[in-house]
Amino acid sequence: MPWEDLRPIFRPETVHMGVMRVDQEKCTKCGLCFENCLFRAWETDEDGFFRQKEEYECFSCYNCMVACPVDAISIVGVYHVDKGFYATDPHPLPARMPLEPQDAEGNPDEWNAIERAVLERRSVRNFKDKPVPETLIRRVLEAGRFAPSAGNCQPWKFIVVTDKALIEEMNQAIYNVLNALYITYKHDELVKNLVALYEANPDPGEFDPRVILGGIGGIAKKHTEVLLGAPVVILLTGDERAVAGPDINIGICGQNMNLVANSLGIRACWVGFSVAINMLPALKEKLGIKEPWKVVSALVLGYPKFKQDGVVAREFRPITWFREDSEGPDIEE
Repeated sequence: MPWEDLRPIFRPETVHMGVMRVDQEKCTKCGLCFENCLFRAWETDEDGFFRQKEEYECFSCYNCMVACPVDAISIVGVYHVDKGFYATDPHPLPARMPLEPQDAEGNPDEWNAIERAVLERRSVRNFKDKPVPETLIRRVLEAGRFAPSAGNCQPWKFIVVTDKALIEEMNQAIYNVLNALYITYKHDELVKNLVALYEANPDPGEFDPRVILGGIGGIAKKHTEVLLGAPVVILLTGDERAVAGPDINIGICGQNMNLVANSLGIRACWVGFSVAINMLPALKEKLGIKEPWKVVSALVLGYPKFKQDGVVAREFRPITWFREDSEGPDIEE
């Protein structure tokens, strides 16, 4: 494909990063908002209060908000794109807290344990330097092993790494791939070389501003490590012959593992950038990954360094209902 056809993917316009604000009357200057920001979008002013940088990336994950112990951070604007290939629909999407629960008769109710576990789960990226006992790791693995799968094909295989030297080797190898990609993307001439990469795997989501500028950019700038300094890395490998493909099956499996990890007092984070291992033959061989298996994603586990979970607002898109005896669709805004 010619470059001009792909320009809207590689050079999107009207991208608005999220905007957060600190209430200085509440702020204690503890710095947890900064520490829990994957992209280091914060800086301090002359009085030591935190504010967003002039140039920054923020895709409204609200990690800063959930870590703040005094509720000093508020949402001013959510990440959105006005027009072009990545335009959000509608834009900006409203951020809403969960609806108040009701029972079968429509009376006020309480969230049950499963609902609360789902609503409060968040990706944790700051861990203590403390090993996770293998007994607990095995319970997390069992939660994945017993996940549902298409056609009961169970197309997963787990590779557990707790060896610090090997984790660092993986971290550096993946960093090298992502850093090269970021440098290429940011250069106005070199970026055109990514056309061939896109044609080989036409997945525009890999170049979404949230991924390439935020996630990969944060790693390239060394704001964070690929594997987040976690003491446990679980590579989730999938069989490419899987019924319905490995990705959806691994997603179901990994979410089981994620929720069970939380229930055991440890925390987890998905690391999708782990798929870069598929591009590294020597590392694949060392880890024992052979066709038809590939890395689909990874989970890192550890004990949280500070509180990073809790309920935050999420994007709300219109829901379309087709109810009994209705004359047509009812779109719930």
